[in-house]
Amino acid sequence: MNRITTHESRFTLLEKDVTQRIRGITDQEAIGPAKELFEASNRILGRTANLQRILAHSPYVARWLLPFIAAVRQPNAGAVSDVRLRNLAVLKTSTINGCKY
Repeated sequence: MNRITTHESRFTLLEKDVTQRIRGITDQEAIGPAKELFEASNRILGRTANLQRILAHSPYVARWLLPFIAAVRQPNAGAVSDVRLRNLAVLKTSTINGCKY
């Protein structure tokens, strides 16, 4: 199977099954470590991303990921890549995975 066919098959499959399997934790549901994670995310990133909400089901894993996200995306946390380049990477990845971004 060539690359284009593989991509088209995968994209078609994603179009048919776009339901979210793991529901993110809301601000109202967050307690204990999950609430602390949301507060830290809001302080560092200015918001709580959907990925953080999903990972909050395992807040200790999510807590490990937060500094990484900040270092990649936030200039004041050491990000060295250009904002336009990061946004292009996000859009390209979303498009390839069939995400509506």
